[in-house]
Amino acid sequence: MLSLKKNISLKAYNSLRIDAVAEFFFEATSEEESIEAIVYARNNNLKLQIVGEGTNLVLSKSRYNGLILKNSIKGKSIHGDLACISSGEAWHDSVLWSLDNNLFGLENLSLIPGSVGAAPVQNIGAYGRDISEFIDSVRAINLETLEIETFNNTQCDFSYRNSLFKLKPIYLITEVILKLSKEPTIDVSYKSLSNHMKEKNISEYTPYNVCKAVCEIRNKTLPNPLTNPNVGSFFKNIILEKAEYLALQKILDTPYNLDKQGNYKISTAFLIEQAGWRGKSAGELSVSSDHSLVLISSGLASGEQVLNFAKNIIEDIKIKFNVSLEIEPSII
Repeated sequence: MLSLKKNISLKAYNSLRIDAVAEFFFEATSEEESIEAIVYARNNNLKLQIVGEGTNLVLSKSRYNGLILKNSIKGKSIHGDLACISSGEAWHDSVLWSLDNNLFGLENLSLIPGSVGAAPVQNIGAYGRDISEFIDSVRAINLETLEIETFNNTQCDFSYRNSLFKLKPIYLITEVILKLSKEPTIDVSYKSLSNHMKEKNISEYTPYNVCKAVCEIRNKTLPNPLTNPNVGSFFKNIILEKAEYLALQKILDTPYNLDKQGNYKISTAFLIEQAGWRGKSAGELSVSSDHSLVLISSGLASGEQVLNFAKNIIEDIKIKFNVSLEIEPSII
């Protein structure tokens, strides 16, 4: 028998601290409990929304009429070079755990907030690496059939900050299996990371000091959501084809990196800064003065206010540079 909570505030369950109310709320600690909650929602004609740590979520309305299912499935194990991690585990804690067990590769992805289950959905990435490089397979419950399915890396259909699970949101991820390396595989090619290592006079690169360096950079440039409510990067970086980049270049001299497909990857933070939004505030919201991709709330802003503030930035960037920004967090 499900022990549902009713009319519960979600303020503590989202890092923007939006004070929306859930009609029903349930925290699942196993696949079986998750399936039971899914069936309950179906039998009672309730909308169903799955949440993890709530660090990549915007609650757009003051009330969610339906069932919020919080994923709190825990567990970690190692089988050779495979790290099997339940989806309710915290991502950064799992990175540290892998290093403690001499499994390497994830150090560039240190200190990314959120749960393990959210990592493949967003295809999280930082400092030159993406989680898709390390995913062996993903185990998930199909919300429509209630069957447990396993997806290999190719079937996950990963692309920049995207995946099958984001394009087709009918799955509750319960476990992520990562193929890591027993030998260090150091990558400090990302400019800000390599610069930081040089500034610290670090000449011997190890997974541990790369992890430490990434944490130092993130702590310096990204506001802590515990003290400054935010969801990290609010907008995706921009991917342009050559002709689109050349058109932008005529408006503004814009730095770029080429991705693996030969497209031009543009820093959205750079465009926001050039448009004059860095540090700008309106009501209960502001653009971080440390990192222009981050929108900070006082903790009193509604979801509607957050989205309206973001809309103003999107429209201004479109007018000034003729490029379209895309919101990164999920909106419910």
